[in-house]
Amino acid sequence: MREHLRPKTLPNRMSPWATDDEEREDRRAAVETHLAVLRTQLPDLLCRFARIPDPRRPGSVRHQITVLLVYGVLLFAFAMESRRQANRELSRPGLWAALRVAFPELDSVPHADTLARLLEKIEPGDIEAVLMARMRALLRRQKLQALLVEREYVVAVDGEKLWQRTQAFAPEAQHRGENDEARYAVYVVKAALCCPEGVTLPLAAEFCENVQVGKDGKVDEEQKQDCEYRATERLCARLKAAFPRLPILFVADGLYACVPIAEMCRRNHWDFMVVLKEGKMPALWREANALHTLDAKWNKNTLRHTWRKREQTFWWANDIEHEVWNSKGRRRFVFHVVVCEERWRERRADGTEEEKTARHAWVSGKRLDAKNVHKRCNLAARHRWDIEEEISAEKHQEHMTHAFSLTWQAIKNWYYLMLIGTLIQTLALYSVHLWRWVLERGVRGTKQFLWESYTGAWLDLGRLRRSLERPAQLRLVV
Repeated sequence: MREHLRPKTLPNRMSPWATDDEEREDRRAAVETHLAVLRTQLPDLLCRFARIPDPRRPGSVRHQITVLLVYGVLLFAFAMESRRQANRELSRPGLWAALRVAFPELDSVPHADTLARLLEKIEPGDIEAVLMARMRALLRRQKLQALLVEREYVVAVDGEKLWQRTQAFAPEAQHRGENDEARYAVYVVKAALCCPEGVTLPLAAEFCENVQVGKDGKVDEEQKQDCEYRATERLCARLKAAFPRLPILFVADGLYACVPIAEMCRRNHWDFMVVLKEGKMPALWREANALHTLDAKWNKNTLRHTWRKREQTFWWANDIEHEVWNSKGRRRFVFHVVVCEERWRERRADGTEEEKTARHAWVSGKRLDAKNVHKRCNLAARHRWDIEEEISAEKHQEHMTHAFSLTWQAIKNWYYLMLIGTLIQTLALYSVHLWRWVLERGVRGTKQFLWESYTGAWLDLGRLRRSLERPAQLRLVV
């Protein structure tokens, strides 16, 4: 199985075109193939967006709700970093002329502020439901079967702080400190579908909200702040309701190595692989090390493996009973622990080689053996890092470097539109149609190349119409 489809290094060469005609042909082909992928996704989005109740007065509506929400999806698909940039760049006539060839429903060009006012009134759950429905359709049509590991879909969960302010912009925001030192932040827990080949597709998200309303209808300021654990429980409850029969392998960082998360996974009939840090769950560590000492005498429960030029040594301990005391009394849980010790060589900048070592540990929801330890650790658990890379790109390179709104309901709606835009663009970039451009330019370079091709004077609308006569089909490279 291939690891991380994205090329690590891009070709260091000059322009591949010798003439203007070659460049024009290449850009036209890229736009045609990109629109072919959009034709497999946007019609369903248009239908589902049309079902969302429009809170505006009918007589004052200039732009249909479907046009506004698709505008928001395209805003993030083309990596606009702010509403101001979207107003300046996303209103270019060449872009909308090309889009209207494939989607005549986009009959107007809205203003980003108009979308912002609409998102302050729409129920966030309605937009998130569109994202989940799109993922259900992909799973039902067996478009994502290549993402399976041990017949399970790897779902990574992680928390993300979008940005923070020194002013209390919303009572729901998380806050730290007091008076002049107070900081108010937006914190969200995100769930994404990961695969061993580096593809990450968003599933859902849950915001940490601090408003606690009592029986009298008033906000109780003395209540504890919302936390990542409670947000994760709410998120997983929605995932279970939206995908009741989906075989899920839950992966997360060391914060989630605890009995409540394991109990939630088993209640939902999910498998799990969670990072187990040194010092976390010390009783479990003591038992695992004691069992490993006994097994080492007989050379049991150990595997040596080579993966990505790394020499790995796995050892594991199954069926460890872990007792917990809580308000319900004593409860027993059975865990399985696996440890991976690896070494590899890296080349320094001066040309010399350096030997490096690392140690990783996980707590597993299923028994481990020599047949499944590589897949569960290397192909599933380690790809938790993919969602961290995705979050880092959102915060520092693309979408969430600036706040699109300071109204809490609009913040959530902007974020859900960002997830839909990310999903659409990820499917396009990992499709067989656009993959040759990704190999040449990388993901970010291909996005820039498509944007320049849409907005420059490169396209022939007549040829574009003829290309749309061919049936559209989504085929991924995974």
